[in-house]
Amino acid sequence: MAEQRSKSNKKFMVLSAIGIIMVVDHHTFTALNIFGDYIPYNSFFMPMFVFISGYFNKVNGDTHLPAYLWKKVKTLLIPYAGITVAVFIIQQLMDLYKTGAIERLPSGYLLYILERVITAGSPFALVTPMWFVITLFFTLTVYAVLKKLLSKYWNSFAALPVFVALQLIAVYISKTLQPETIHYYLVLLKVMFFLPFLELGIIYRDRLEKRHTGLSGGGKLGVLVILLLINMIRTMYLPAAYDVAFDSLDEMAGFTSPYIVTPLISSVVGILFWLTMVDILGRMFYDSRFVNFLSANTFWVMGFHIMFYNVLNCILMMINDCIIALPYFDEEAFRETEWYYWEISPNFKLAYLVIGVLGPLGLKYIYEKIKKKIEKEF
Repeated sequence: MAEQRSKSNKKFMVLSAIGIIMVVDHHTFTALNIFGDYIPYNSFFMPMFVFISGYFNKVNGDTHLPAYLWKKVKTLLIPYAGITVAVFIIQQLMDLYKTGAIERLPSGYLLYILERVITAGSPFALVTPMWFVITLFFTLTVYAVLKKLLSKYWNSFAALPVFVALQLIAVYISKTLQPETIHYYLVLLKVMFFLPFLELGIIYRDRLEKRHTGLSGGGKLGVLVILLLINMIRTMYLPAAYDVAFDSLDEMAGFTSPYIVTPLISSVVGILFWLTMVDILGRMFYDSRFVNFLSANTFWVMGFHIMFYNVLNCILMMINDCIIALPYFDEEAFRETEWYYWEISPNFKLAYLVIGVLGPLGLKYIYEKIKKKIEKEF
Protein backbone atom coordinates (compact mmCIF):
# COMPACT_ATOMS: atom_id res chain seq x y z
CA MET A 1 0.00 0.00 0.00
CA ALA A 2 2.75 2.44 0.84
CA GLU A 3 5.81 1.09 -0.91
CA GLN A 4 7.15 2.76 -4.04
CA ARG A 5 6.72 0.44 -7.00
CA SER A 6 5.39 0.36 -10.54
CA LYS A 7 1.90 -1.06 -10.42
CA SER A 8 0.98 -3.56 -13.12
CA ASN A 9 -2.80 -3.27 -12.69
CA LYS A 10 -3.21 0.18 -14.19
CA LYS A 11 -6.99 0.38 -13.80
CA PHE A 12 -6.87 -0.12 -10.07
CA MET A 13 -3.80 2.10 -9.85
CA VAL A 14 -5.89 4.98 -11.23
CA LEU A 15 -8.91 4.01 -9.11
CA SER A 16 -6.93 4.10 -5.84
CA ALA A 17 -5.32 7.42 -6.86
CA ILE A 18 -8.76 8.92 -7.48
CA GLY A 19 -9.96 7.53 -4.15
CA ILE A 20 -7.19 9.16 -2.11
CA ILE A 21 -7.67 12.49 -3.91
CA MET A 22 -11.33 12.27 -2.89
CA VAL A 23 -10.32 11.69 0.74
CA VAL A 24 -8.12 14.80 0.72
CA ASP A 25 -10.73 16.80 -1.19
CA HIS A 26 -13.44 15.77 1.26
CA HIS A 27 -11.35 17.10 4.14
CA THR A 28 -10.99 20.46 2.38
CA PHE A 29 -14.80 20.61 2.19
CA THR A 30 -14.63 19.71 -1.50
CA ALA A 31 -12.36 22.06 -3.37
CA LEU A 32 -12.87 19.94 -6.49
CA ASN A 33 -16.00 17.95 -5.65
CA ILE A 34 -15.49 15.53 -8.55
CA PHE A 35 -19.07 14.48 -9.48
CA GLY A 36 -19.79 14.96 -5.79
CA ASP A 37 -23.15 16.60 -6.45
CA TYR A 38 -24.29 13.37 -8.11
CA ILE A 39 -22.22 10.69 -6.35
CA PRO A 40 -21.20 12.17 -2.96
CA TYR A 41 -17.76 11.10 -1.75
CA ASN A 42 -19.16 9.95 1.58
CA SER A 43 -21.52 7.56 -0.12
CA PHE A 44 -18.81 5.18 -1.32
CA PHE A 45 -15.13 6.17 -1.08
CA MET A 46 -14.11 4.24 2.07
CA PRO A 47 -16.02 1.10 0.97
CA MET A 48 -14.21 1.51 -2.38
CA PHE A 49 -10.82 1.13 -0.66
CA VAL A 50 -12.03 -2.13 0.92
CA PHE A 51 -13.37 -3.23 -2.48
CA ILE A 52 -9.88 -2.60 -3.93
CA SER A 53 -8.32 -4.65 -1.11
CA GLY A 54 -10.79 -7.43 -1.87
CA TYR A 55 -9.85 -7.38 -5.55
CA PHE A 56 -6.24 -8.14 -4.62
CA ASN A 57 -7.07 -10.55 -1.79
CA LYS A 58 -5.71 -14.05 -2.45
CA VAL A 59 -6.62 -15.80 0.81
CA ASN A 60 -7.70 -19.44 0.36
CA GLY A 61 -7.40 -22.82 2.02
CA ASP A 62 -3.66 -22.96 1.36
CA THR A 63 -2.92 -19.63 3.02
CA HIS A 64 -0.55 -19.84 5.98
CA LEU A 65 -2.44 -17.64 8.43
CA PRO A 66 0.44 -16.65 10.76
CA ALA A 67 2.54 -15.53 7.78
CA TYR A 68 -0.42 -13.69 6.25
CA LEU A 69 -1.27 -11.89 9.49
CA TRP A 70 2.36 -10.96 10.12
CA LYS A 71 2.50 -9.47 6.62
CA LYS A 72 -0.55 -7.34 7.44
CA VAL A 73 1.05 -6.26 10.71
CA LYS A 74 4.14 -5.14 8.78
CA THR A 75 2.25 -3.40 5.98
CA LEU A 76 -0.57 -1.86 8.04
CA LEU A 77 -0.02 -1.69 11.81
CA ILE A 78 3.70 -0.89 11.93
CA PRO A 79 3.43 1.95 9.36
CA TYR A 80 0.31 3.13 11.21
CA ALA A 81 2.33 3.37 14.43
CA GLY A 82 5.25 5.06 12.69
CA ILE A 83 3.12 7.71 10.99
CA THR A 84 1.13 8.34 14.17
CA VAL A 85 4.28 8.90 16.25
CA ALA A 86 5.81 11.15 13.58
CA VAL A 87 2.65 13.27 13.33
CA PHE A 88 2.41 13.49 17.14
CA ILE A 89 5.96 14.88 17.36
CA ILE A 90 5.32 17.39 14.59
CA GLN A 91 2.04 18.38 16.26
CA GLN A 92 3.90 19.21 19.47
CA LEU A 93 6.27 21.46 17.52
CA MET A 94 3.37 23.19 15.78
CA ASP A 95 1.59 23.67 19.12
CA LEU A 96 4.77 25.21 20.48
CA TYR A 97 4.74 27.72 17.62
CA LYS A 98 0.99 28.36 17.86
CA THR A 99 0.73 28.83 21.60
CA GLY A 100 4.30 29.36 22.78
CA ALA A 101 4.21 26.24 24.95
CA ILE A 102 3.83 22.48 24.72
CA GLU A 103 0.86 21.36 26.76
CA ARG A 104 1.72 18.77 29.38
CA LEU A 105 0.06 15.43 28.70
CA PRO A 106 -2.57 14.59 31.32
CA SER A 107 -2.37 11.55 33.56
CA GLY A 108 -3.71 8.45 31.82
CA TYR A 109 -3.14 9.90 28.35
CA LEU A 110 -1.47 6.73 27.03
CA LEU A 111 -4.45 4.60 28.08
CA TYR A 112 -6.77 7.13 26.44
CA ILE A 113 -4.73 6.87 23.22
CA LEU A 114 -4.87 3.07 23.25
CA GLU A 115 -8.62 3.16 23.82
CA ARG A 116 -9.06 5.55 20.89
CA VAL A 117 -6.98 3.28 18.65
CA ILE A 118 -9.05 0.17 19.37
CA THR A 119 -12.41 1.95 19.19
CA ALA A 120 -12.53 4.94 16.84
CA GLY A 121 -9.22 3.88 15.27
CA SER A 122 -7.32 7.18 15.50
CA PRO A 123 -5.69 8.60 18.65
CA PHE A 124 -5.90 12.34 17.86
CA ALA A 125 -7.27 14.81 15.31
CA LEU A 126 -4.29 15.17 12.95
CA VAL A 127 -4.41 11.45 12.12
CA THR A 128 -8.20 11.07 12.09
CA PRO A 129 -8.28 9.37 8.64
CA MET A 130 -5.99 6.61 9.93
CA TRP A 131 -9.00 4.98 11.61
CA PHE A 132 -9.41 3.19 8.31
CA VAL A 133 -6.10 1.35 8.68
CA ILE A 134 -7.13 -0.28 11.94
CA THR A 135 -10.52 -1.19 10.50
CA LEU A 136 -8.97 -2.62 7.33
CA PHE A 137 -6.55 -4.74 9.37
CA PHE A 138 -9.33 -6.31 11.44
CA THR A 139 -11.59 -6.75 8.40
CA LEU A 140 -8.84 -8.58 6.50
CA THR A 141 -8.02 -10.65 9.58
CA VAL A 142 -11.61 -11.75 10.22
CA TYR A 143 -12.11 -12.54 6.54
CA ALA A 144 -8.87 -14.55 6.33
CA VAL A 145 -9.73 -16.63 9.42
CA LEU A 146 -13.26 -17.32 8.18
CA LYS A 147 -12.14 -18.28 4.70
CA LYS A 148 -9.32 -20.48 6.00
CA LEU A 149 -11.57 -22.35 8.44
CA LEU A 150 -14.38 -22.75 5.90
CA SER A 151 -12.24 -23.15 2.79
CA LYS A 152 -13.78 -26.52 1.84
CA TYR A 153 -17.25 -25.00 1.75
CA TRP A 154 -16.49 -21.41 0.75
CA ASN A 155 -18.49 -19.86 -2.04
CA SER A 156 -18.41 -16.10 -2.58
CA PHE A 157 -22.03 -15.98 -3.71
CA ALA A 158 -23.08 -17.80 -0.54
CA ALA A 159 -20.86 -15.68 1.71
CA LEU A 160 -22.02 -12.36 0.26
CA PRO A 161 -25.64 -12.52 1.53
CA VAL A 162 -24.36 -13.41 5.01
CA PHE A 163 -22.00 -10.42 4.96
CA VAL A 164 -24.78 -8.16 3.68
CA ALA A 165 -27.01 -9.28 6.55
CA LEU A 166 -24.21 -8.51 9.02
CA GLN A 167 -23.80 -5.05 7.50
CA LEU A 168 -27.51 -4.30 7.75
CA ILE A 169 -27.44 -5.36 11.40
CA ALA A 170 -24.41 -3.11 12.02
CA VAL A 171 -26.15 -0.10 10.45
CA TYR A 172 -29.36 -0.81 12.36
CA ILE A 173 -27.50 -1.05 15.68
CA SER A 174 -25.56 2.14 14.94
CA LYS A 175 -28.74 4.03 14.05
CA THR A 176 -30.70 2.70 17.03
CA LEU A 177 -28.33 2.74 19.99
CA GLN A 178 -26.66 5.73 21.62
CA PRO A 179 -22.97 6.36 20.72
CA GLU A 180 -21.78 5.64 24.26
CA THR A 181 -23.51 2.24 24.12
CA ILE A 182 -21.66 1.06 21.00
CA HIS A 183 -18.33 2.74 21.79
CA TYR A 184 -16.49 -0.46 22.72
CA TYR A 185 -18.07 -2.39 19.85
CA LEU A 186 -17.01 0.03 17.12
CA VAL A 187 -14.34 -2.25 15.62
CA LEU A 188 -16.77 -5.16 15.42
CA LEU A 189 -19.48 -3.00 13.84
CA LYS A 190 -17.04 -1.57 11.30
CA VAL A 191 -15.82 -5.03 10.34
CA MET A 192 -19.44 -6.13 9.87
CA PHE A 193 -20.02 -3.02 7.76
CA PHE A 194 -17.04 -3.56 5.43
CA LEU A 195 -17.03 -7.34 4.89
CA PRO A 196 -19.48 -7.23 1.93
CA PHE A 197 -17.20 -4.87 0.00
CA LEU A 198 -14.22 -7.17 0.50
CA GLU A 199 -16.20 -10.05 -0.96
CA LEU A 200 -17.55 -7.87 -3.77
CA GLY A 201 -13.98 -7.03 -4.80
CA ILE A 202 -13.24 -10.75 -5.11
CA ILE A 203 -16.44 -11.43 -7.03
CA TYR A 204 -15.69 -8.58 -9.41
CA ARG A 205 -12.17 -9.93 -10.07
CA ASP A 206 -13.24 -13.55 -10.55
CA ARG A 207 -16.65 -13.24 -12.24
CA LEU A 208 -17.50 -9.75 -13.44
CA GLU A 209 -14.41 -7.85 -14.57
CA LYS A 210 -14.14 -9.36 -18.04
CA ARG A 211 -17.79 -8.64 -18.76
CA HIS A 212 -17.57 -5.12 -17.38
CA THR A 213 -14.34 -4.28 -19.22
CA GLY A 214 -15.67 -5.90 -22.39
CA LEU A 215 -18.60 -3.51 -22.69
CA SER A 216 -18.50 -1.16 -25.65
CA GLY A 217 -17.92 2.54 -25.14
CA GLY A 218 -21.62 3.16 -25.57
CA GLY A 219 -22.43 0.40 -23.10
CA LYS A 220 -20.17 1.95 -20.46
CA LEU A 221 -21.70 5.38 -21.00
CA GLY A 222 -25.09 3.72 -20.59
CA VAL A 223 -23.96 2.25 -17.26
CA LEU A 224 -22.90 5.72 -16.06
CA VAL A 225 -26.23 7.24 -17.06
CA ILE A 226 -28.20 4.46 -15.36
CA LEU A 227 -26.21 4.86 -12.14
CA LEU A 228 -26.74 8.63 -12.13
CA LEU A 229 -30.47 8.09 -12.71
CA ILE A 230 -30.60 5.58 -9.86
CA ASN A 231 -29.11 8.12 -7.48
CA MET A 232 -31.40 10.85 -8.78
CA ILE A 233 -34.49 8.70 -8.19
CA ARG A 234 -33.23 7.61 -4.77
CA THR A 235 -32.86 11.22 -3.61
CA MET A 236 -36.52 11.81 -4.48
CA TYR A 237 -37.57 9.21 -1.90
CA LEU A 238 -35.23 10.31 0.88
CA PRO A 239 -35.96 13.13 3.34
CA ALA A 240 -32.83 14.99 2.17
CA ALA A 241 -30.67 14.55 -0.92
CA TYR A 242 -27.49 13.98 1.13
CA ASP A 243 -29.13 11.02 2.89
CA VAL A 244 -27.58 8.83 0.19
CA ALA A 245 -24.26 9.50 1.98
CA PHE A 246 -23.07 8.57 5.46
CA ASP A 247 -20.58 10.51 7.56
CA SER A 248 -18.29 9.53 10.44
CA LEU A 249 -17.75 5.84 9.75
CA ASP A 250 -14.96 5.92 12.33
CA GLU A 251 -17.69 6.32 14.96
CA MET A 252 -20.32 4.39 12.95
CA ALA A 253 -22.42 7.53 12.86
CA GLY A 254 -24.03 9.74 10.24
CA PHE A 255 -26.52 7.23 8.84
CA THR A 256 -29.28 9.78 8.24
CA SER A 257 -31.27 7.74 5.74
CA PRO A 258 -34.32 5.99 7.24
CA TYR A 259 -33.38 2.85 5.30
CA ILE A 260 -30.59 0.62 6.62
CA VAL A 261 -29.87 -0.63 3.09
CA THR A 262 -28.94 2.87 1.87
CA PRO A 263 -25.18 2.64 2.61
CA LEU A 264 -24.90 -0.64 0.68
CA ILE A 265 -26.74 0.65 -2.39
CA SER A 266 -24.90 3.98 -2.31
CA SER A 267 -21.53 2.26 -2.10
CA VAL A 268 -22.23 -0.17 -4.94
CA VAL A 269 -23.47 2.69 -7.14
CA GLY A 270 -20.41 4.83 -6.39
CA ILE A 271 -17.87 2.03 -6.81
CA LEU A 272 -19.39 0.85 -10.10
CA PHE A 273 -19.63 4.44 -11.35
CA TRP A 274 -15.93 5.10 -10.82
CA LEU A 275 -14.86 1.65 -12.04
CA THR A 276 -16.69 2.41 -15.27
CA MET A 277 -15.33 5.95 -15.44
CA VAL A 278 -11.77 4.65 -15.08
CA ASP A 279 -12.43 2.06 -17.78
CA ILE A 280 -13.45 4.86 -20.14
CA LEU A 281 -10.97 7.62 -19.27
CA GLY A 282 -8.28 6.00 -17.13
CA ARG A 283 -5.94 4.95 -19.95
CA MET A 284 -4.61 8.48 -20.35
CA PHE A 285 -3.10 8.12 -16.85
CA TYR A 286 -1.74 4.58 -17.16
CA ASP A 287 1.79 5.76 -17.91
CA SER A 288 1.77 8.66 -15.43
CA ARG A 289 4.63 8.38 -12.93
CA PHE A 290 2.82 10.79 -10.63
CA VAL A 291 -0.40 8.74 -10.59
CA ASN A 292 1.62 5.57 -9.99
CA PHE A 293 3.54 7.20 -7.12
CA LEU A 294 0.32 8.59 -5.63
CA SER A 295 -1.41 5.22 -5.86
CA ALA A 296 1.56 3.43 -4.28
CA ASN A 297 1.59 5.87 -1.36
CA THR A 298 -2.04 6.33 -0.41
CA PHE A 299 -1.07 5.33 3.14
CA TRP A 300 1.22 8.36 3.47
CA VAL A 301 -1.32 10.75 2.01
CA MET A 302 -4.03 9.43 4.31
CA GLY A 303 -1.80 9.74 7.36
CA PHE A 304 -0.16 13.12 6.74
CA HIS A 305 -2.55 15.32 4.75
CA ILE A 306 -4.31 16.97 7.71
CA MET A 307 -0.93 17.64 9.29
CA PHE A 308 0.12 19.45 6.12
CA TYR A 309 -3.07 21.55 6.22
CA ASN A 310 -1.83 22.74 9.60
CA VAL A 311 1.69 23.30 8.28
CA LEU A 312 0.14 25.62 5.68
CA ASN A 313 -1.80 27.38 8.43
CA CYS A 314 1.42 27.84 10.44
CA ILE A 315 3.03 29.47 7.40
CA LEU A 316 -0.01 31.74 7.02
CA MET A 317 0.18 32.58 10.71
CA MET A 318 3.85 33.51 10.36
CA ILE A 319 3.06 35.76 7.39
CA ASN A 320 0.19 37.30 9.33
CA ASP A 321 2.42 38.01 12.36
CA CYS A 322 5.68 38.99 10.68
CA ILE A 323 5.00 40.30 7.17
CA ILE A 324 1.47 41.47 6.45
CA ALA A 325 -1.92 41.11 8.12
CA LEU A 326 -3.97 38.54 6.24
CA PRO A 327 -7.64 39.45 5.92
CA TYR A 328 -10.01 37.05 7.70
CA PHE A 329 -7.19 34.88 9.05
CA ASP A 330 -8.38 33.95 12.55
CA GLU A 331 -5.37 32.99 14.67
CA GLU A 332 -7.52 32.26 17.70
CA ALA A 333 -9.63 29.78 15.77
CA PHE A 334 -6.48 28.14 14.41
CA ARG A 335 -5.11 27.72 17.94
CA GLU A 336 -8.31 25.99 19.02
CA THR A 337 -8.74 23.42 16.26
CA GLU A 338 -6.72 21.37 13.78
CA TRP A 339 -9.58 21.74 11.28
CA TYR A 340 -9.24 25.49 10.72
CA TYR A 341 -9.29 26.79 7.13
CA TRP A 342 -8.50 30.30 5.96
CA GLU A 343 -11.76 31.44 4.38
CA ILE A 344 -10.33 34.25 2.26
CA SER A 345 -11.92 32.68 -0.83
CA PRO A 346 -13.58 29.37 -1.77
CA ASN A 347 -10.81 28.94 -4.34
CA PHE A 348 -8.16 28.94 -1.60
CA LYS A 349 -9.35 25.48 -0.62
CA LEU A 350 -7.33 24.32 -3.63
CA ALA A 351 -4.16 25.32 -1.77
CA TYR A 352 -5.10 22.94 1.05
CA LEU A 353 -5.86 20.21 -1.48
CA VAL A 354 -2.51 20.66 -3.24
CA ILE A 355 -0.43 20.66 -0.05
CA GLY A 356 -2.53 17.77 1.32
CA VAL A 357 -1.48 15.63 -1.67
CA LEU A 358 1.99 16.93 -2.56
CA GLY A 359 3.19 17.40 1.03
CA PRO A 360 2.93 13.71 2.01
CA LEU A 361 4.28 12.59 -1.37
CA GLY A 362 7.26 14.91 -1.04
CA LEU A 363 7.86 13.60 2.47
CA LYS A 364 7.76 10.02 1.19
CA TYR A 365 10.16 10.89 -1.65
CA ILE A 366 12.66 12.35 0.84
CA TYR A 367 12.20 9.32 3.12
CA GLU A 368 12.97 6.94 0.24
CA LYS A 369 16.10 8.91 -0.71
CA ILE A 370 17.39 8.88 2.88
CA LYS A 371 16.54 5.18 3.26
CA LYS A 372 18.44 4.26 0.09
CA LYS A 373 21.45 6.28 1.18
CA ILE A 374 21.52 4.58 4.58
CA GLU A 375 21.18 1.15 2.96
CA LYS A 376 24.15 1.90 0.68
CA GLU A 377 26.23 2.99 3.65
CA PHE A 378 25.50 -0.15 5.66
